[in-house]
Amino acid sequence: MLKGKNVILRSVRKDDLQNLLKWCDDPEMLQNMYLYLPISEFSEEKWIEAASSSEANDAIFVIEISVEGQSVAIGTCAVNKINWKDRNAEIGIIIGEKKYWDKGYGSEALSLLVNYGFSQLNLHRIWAWVFEFNYKRIPLFQRIGLQQEGCLRSAIFKNGRYWDIAILGLLKNEWLNNQKNNEM
Repeated sequence: MLKGKNVILRSVRKDDLQNLLKWCDDPEMLQNMYLYLPISEFSEEKWIEAASSSEANDAIFVIEISVEGQSVAIGTCAVNKINWKDRNAEIGIIIGEKKYWDKGYGSEALSLLVNYGFSQLNLHRIWAWVFEFNYKRIPLFQRIGLQQEGCLRSAIFKNGRYWDIAILGLLKNEWLNNQKNNEM
């Protein structure tokens, strides 16, 4: 479990299944995911099982906040595709509960996630991708230090056309420098 000021990142549990299915069934949420086929309860259960396995190459967390003294799951975030040889990984986030969008929870969750990636997993580089039609997410990643590194042209087909994907990245030494500057 990772604790921030307003956010807790905890492991995925079986009782998260209904929230995960709800978020993956939402067309607005699907817009910003690579998913394009429906997700069954069975496949989501298998995903939870695989994510919990000691052989998993992903660190997946549920984002929780406290609302009137109750813990509420509002989304997920992950360090995915961990490459142990080259010490890099992808990060991603979904705030599935729309009423909690644009409240700072995503930034705090990503900050905790990046800190975990660099300080606990000893990663050298963390990266993320953003679809062209969702470039408002770029500032979210930039707030925690990621820089735009490039563009995959016409890399995804959604809504009847091809779209670019922006690639953002952050190196551990850049993150450490940001941490030092924030302490001063």
